[in-house]
Amino acid sequence: MSIFEKRFDLIEDIELEVGRAKVVVPESVLKELEKLASSRGSRSRKAKAVLDLIESKGFETVRSIDWDVDNDVILLAKNLKGIVVTLDKDLIKRLKEESVEVMTWKNKRFRLI
Repeated sequence: MSIFEKRFDLIEDIELEVGRAKVVVPESVLKELEKLASSRGSRSRKAKAVLDLIESKGFETVRSIDWDVDNDVILLAKNLKGIVVTLDKDLIKRLKEESVEVMTWKNKRFRLI
């Protein structure tokens, strides 16, 4: 079962872990989500759910530095001294190697790992 099939409050989870924070979404991530949303299947539904979340919460979009999505996320997190929220295990590994803080789904909510 996907986390998008359960109720959760991303902002609440972030505030529990790190306090008040500004959530930004790189343009490259939006483009990747839009591409996935236009396909079919469960990945499409999940991408649409994330796009709906981004829109409903009014998250700010930031200009991308690199159009490779993972590289872009890493570079932006380092430049902004930010924390990345992701479920992508390969990206989590790269972020840890780059000493970037990460939040992921653990024990029924997003947590710093």
